[in-house]
Amino acid sequence: MRPLFPVLAIFFSLHTIQAQSVEDQLKEMRAEIQRLRQEFDAVKQELSDRGQALDDVALLPAQVQELAQTKVEAGSKMPLRLFGTVASNTFLNTGEPNWLDIPNIALAPRPGLRPGSFSSSLRQTRVGVAFEGPTLSGLRLNGTVVADFFGGIPNFQTGQVMGLPRLLYAYMRLDGEKGAVEIGQDQMMLAPRNPTSLMGMSFPTLYRSGNLYLRAPQIRGERTLASGDAGQVRVVGGIMAPVSGEFIDPLYQFVPPNLPGERSRIPAVQTRLSWGATPSGPYEQPQWEIGASGSYGRERRETGTNESWATAFDFDATAGRIGFGGEYFVGRNLDAFGGGVAQVAKSHGGWIETRLAATSRLSFNGGYGTDRLFHVARFPVARARNTTVFANGIYSFTPEFRASLEYQRLVTRAVTRAQNRNNHFNLTFAYSF
Repeated sequence: MRPLFPVLAIFFSLHTIQAQSVEDQLKEMRAEIQRLRQEFDAVKQELSDRGQALDDVALLPAQVQELAQTKVEAGSKMPLRLFGTVASNTFLNTGEPNWLDIPNIALAPRPGLRPGSFSSSLRQTRVGVAFEGPTLSGLRLNGTVVADFFGGIPNFQTGQVMGLPRLLYAYMRLDGEKGAVEIGQDQMMLAPRNPTSLMGMSFPTLYRSGNLYLRAPQIRGERTLASGDAGQVRVVGGIMAPVSGEFIDPLYQFVPPNLPGERSRIPAVQTRLSWGATPSGPYEQPQWEIGASGSYGRERRETGTNESWATAFDFDATAGRIGFGGEYFVGRNLDAFGGGVAQVAKSHGGWIETRLAATSRLSFNGGYGTDRLFHVARFPVARARNTTVFANGIYSFTPEFRASLEYQRLVTRAVTRAQNRNNHFNLTFAYSF
């Protein structure tokens, strides 16, 4: 209608000129011209607004894509990031391992049954949330919560496909330029390294074969003592929940049990001192690093109080496409950490691995680990030594999607010198988001 309006207005203006004086006619024409100018300006503004709206529409898909990828709303209105890994393990065992998907002890064959097993599981799948908080006195508040489905199998006919949730990590951190404070559940400070393996996500490869490992509640501080061209010296220390590693009733437990570690009434103490190359960025790993760590705790039983202690040395280095790393430890009552072949005893052991990055997508890794008891005659134990050899190849289809084929040979020797063996083959697919 607006394009016809000026024409009609002029027509009626000409008709009015015939009946009015020249002065009145001029006044009305000036007013009409002014009104037409206002209409013209309004039309121009509307067309301009329509053009801007078209530009905004063109930007909407990019904005929607950005929001879909990075924005997760939290109750505190702070940045929140959802992440996780879908992990599929298909495996074959030739013997009788304690765990079918991640074996760490070879058991004796069961009478009347042919040894061996085959199956598949996704209970190593994990999901987590990382959050960023405000800055307090120059320290950046952040935290992480991660859970997987390795918490057990329900007592049901098809319980093997119903992995129960299990808490992995739940901690808060205050990070500064040279130090940090952490409160929550994280990997322990003692012997923090693990072999390179895609199949060992819920429990690392070589666990109970020389690789000490535990996630536990703790309060710890971290500090960079020196940093320069010669490398970086860093110390970590704190207290940890006194987990004793005792086996409890296999039925469901609603409250934490009062076991020898809890009855000691004191926390465990751990610390680690490391020297390594200065990382190129805040989230980069050093090209080389060596470290020494220790742990001390107590366990109170009916027969008295026993000490739990350990000393460990670790190293790692990468030069071009080749890398190697490992650990060595000695200690007593380390069953909670996977030492002593899951027994209350004195033992020593460790592991070593080599790595080869054949291409940007394909890598090969292999290693050996062992845990051997001291003074077997002094401890009422059944197993004297545990040894594992592993080799794997990991291929990255994309940075998010990887696959691995791993072989492990596990040998568990009893105090009677009888040996149980298991060959384990594991095909793993993992997609991280």
